[in-house]
Amino acid sequence: MKKIIKFSIRAFCLSFVCWVFASCAARQGFVSSVTRSDIDRVQRFDIISEIGFIEKGNQIVFDDSLAMVAAEIFDSVLFDDSVLPVSGFAFIEDEATYTKVQNEVFLLMDRIFQNARPKDLVIPPTIDSILEANNERFGLLVYDWGFVRDRGNYAGQVVKSIAGSLLVGILTMGTVYYSNVPIKEMTRCGIIIVDSQNNNLAFVAKAERELNPLEPKTYNKLKKVLMRRFNNN
Repeated sequence: MKKIIKFSIRAFCLSFVCWVFASCAARQGFVSSVTRSDIDRVQRFDIISEIGFIEKGNQIVFDDSLAMVAAEIFDSVLFDDSVLPVSGFAFIEDEATYTKVQNEVFLLMDRIFQNARPKDLVIPPTIDSILEANNERFGLLVYDWGFVRDRGNYAGQVVKSIAGSLLVGILTMGTVYYSNVPIKEMTRCGIIIVDSQNNNLAFVAKAERELNPLEPKTYNKLKKVLMRRFNNN
């Protein structure tokens, strides 16, 4: 299934800057009274992935097949020699329940990547009920979002950016120039450990880089960032 979203580079750059400032609290890693020593077992959920391709203009076409590939790569990298105390997997056979979990992770991550403070957020209800049914306190949620551009599209957007900057310079007699270089590729990852007992979030880590979401080396780099925050607490 493919989803098409019109993508504004300026808007994305602005949201990225906002994300950098908003993520200061999340860099603390553990965001509640829980510490790493309190978490000896975690029930993990499927990686929720959303990956798109830009072929025309700045329009992202999200594709389930690309998301599946990225999720498999991220999964193999993240859980290879991982320090995360994963004790089991939350299998969800019911499609409706799985969709609810997927939406809850999307909404939770959207809030975290915006301005919401992790310590003010509560555990999503469906995820909470699954953990309680399995007699598990902690659940591990993993999120992956990104896009890549067609080579021809990227080259064309660079040319447009340069031409636009030169035009502004000419119209302002050289007093104003702006840089609107397109983002070629982007990968954004997030890890959350939810606490069913306290109905809140125990740990939050996120990382974002202008790297290809379909390459293992991308996740090797992002894993170091995410795990550094877990190991430092």
